[in-house]
Amino acid sequence: MRKVFVIAVICLAVLYIAPFAFSSESISSEDNIEIESVSQDRECLGELSILMYHNTLAPNKRESVYCINQNHLRKDFEYLKTHGYNVVSCDYVIRTVKAGKKLPDKAVVLTFDDGYLNNIKYALPLLEEYGYSGLFSVVGDYTRLDKTNNPYGGDFTYFGWKDIADANASNLIEIGLHSYAMHNTKPRLGVGKLKGENGEQYKKMLSDDTDKLVAELKKIGISSNIYAYPYGKYCIESEELLKEKGIAMTLTCNEGKNRIYGPEDLYLLKRYNRDATKSDLSQIGSM
Repeated sequence: MRKVFVIAVICLAVLYIAPFAFSSESISSEDNIEIESVSQDRECLGELSILMYHNTLAPNKRESVYCINQNHLRKDFEYLKTHGYNVVSCDYVIRTVKAGKKLPDKAVVLTFDDGYLNNIKYALPLLEEYGYSGLFSVVGDYTRLDKTNNPYGGDFTYFGWKDIADANASNLIEIGLHSYAMHNTKPRLGVGKLKGENGEQYKKMLSDDTDKLVAELKKIGISSNIYAYPYGKYCIESEELLKEKGIAMTLTCNEGKNRIYGPEDLYLLKRYNRDATKSDLSQIGSM
């Protein structure tokens, strides 16, 4: 009888403690958190694959994990075309999902991070040739390393503000936010939290940085509600802050396919990095 009583007490204690042990406060917001939405048995509006490109190089130029040449990019686009993929814009995805409508089968979004100038020279002509849309996510501070003021030059020249405006003039190009001055590894990694930084301090920092990029883009007639996390780093507070600012879509560097049930599933979207050391898209995840 005493044994049964002890077991009963232990069970009651577990039931009491469990809700607190697994509350959101027990999760360290200094690390990326898998924030899963609840489908609530709703109908799935479709699956979405997102490809993440960075530097687009001249044809036949040597490639790397983050650099693809124009010939190889053409093969990617041809692969998407011949395998029945439907390339859609971020704006299309946002509008479609908000309307509660289904995405097309094998929907794919093409993203180009960091604002490399050669994406205008080598990627944009292919996007126009295939009629594909692309998201160019820009870093405000990198505009100081444009074609008129870059000691490094070459493949690591970035958009100036005029270049961003010129890219935006194409009806196939969307401009995404990639922070103003947070694409760094020190003192913090991307927009990750610093040790000991409280939520209020963190949100003010991210708010100021985001507002600065939004203001500069506004000067050249561009607005954006898409945020690509630098280095894929995020936290609970960053998601809260960006949603407060009207951001409708956030992009990570976590890899995988996205299942979309509603607008809340357009946050922390996964992307496949296009590692150009792989021969074709069949080797890039489970698209």
